[in-house]
Amino acid sequence: MPAGLLAVLLIAVALAMAGLLIVTIQVLLLVFAGVLFGLFLNRLSHAICDHTPVPYRAAYLIVVATLVLIALGGGFYAGSRMIAGISELAGELSAAVQSLNDELMTSSWGRQYSDLVSQMESMFSNGGGILPQVLTAAGSVVWVTTAIAVILFVGFYVAFDPHLYESGLLTLIPPPRRERAREVIAKLQAALVGWIVGRLISMGLVAVATTIALAVLGVPLPLTLGVVAALLTFIPNIGPVLAAVPQALIAFQVSPSTVLYVLLFNIALQAVESYVITPVVLQHEATMPPALTISAQLLMTVLVGAIGILMAAPLTVVVMVLVQTLYIHDALGDPEPE
Repeated sequence: MPAGLLAVLLIAVALAMAGLLIVTIQVLLLVFAGVLFGLFLNRLSHAICDHTPVPYRAAYLIVVATLVLIALGGGFYAGSRMIAGISELAGELSAAVQSLNDELMTSSWGRQYSDLVSQMESMFSNGGGILPQVLTAAGSVVWVTTAIAVILFVGFYVAFDPHLYESGLLTLIPPPRRERAREVIAKLQAALVGWIVGRLISMGLVAVATTIALAVLGVPLPLTLGVVAALLTFIPNIGPVLAAVPQALIAFQVSPSTVLYVLLFNIALQAVESYVITPVVLQHEATMPPALTISAQLLMTVLVGAIGILMAAPLTVVVMVLVQTLYIHDALGDPEPE
């Protein structure tokens, strides 16, 4: 076989294996997201058990039934309103970019940036711009439906009988190390549950604060922008920055000074969320250095796309707990952090 053909075949095999690896990582991340959902259901069920004489299985059924009723009762109405709000938001963003372009064209220094703003305007247009293509690819019905189904079913099964999966995992550990493995699993569960609860509380507070602040400043669509900011808050560090962009663009329709107030509000909100809310809520969360989290987010985004940036932070929690327990404490002999 010619050397050139052999090289081509080897490259093709390597690319195929790399593609298969990426798909495998995406599936594993979906399973991990399902485990997080299961931990959330498990903690809610235990909360009922701790305050009532209801057994765990009954509490689990109550939690699942309540979530299903909420999803069925309010999901359709809220979803339709949210779709309408997002559509209106896209229109407002397009108008805001057009207004920014007109403002720049009136000044000599701003004309040099008019091409950039024109490109931004085309992203929000309906005529085959970059953003609609990205949204179409990312919002594939098949992918989203499959991902939601995997997360829900994995979460339901994990929360229904968590001891089954924990005991199955422990059987893979040598008997002398099983007690230590059980302690590590408990630490992982506590850290992940703390992270989930902290994210949910932060998302709720950000939604309320953003909606009120934008309404006071007279920015259009304050509720929609507040919900978008809350959803992006699930992504630490990067999410708040992304949330400020549509707020600033739409605030430009009000006045340039409103843009400044919106940016100042987002800076203040991020400071409060990082230095007040997070330390109070997540007292038992594994410490995550921001640089490490951002690096993990960028790496996972490049490797596996959107699911990577969503799961990068909880994966960082897992890695930090494992490093602290298995390496720093067990291997090096340093005391474990409280």
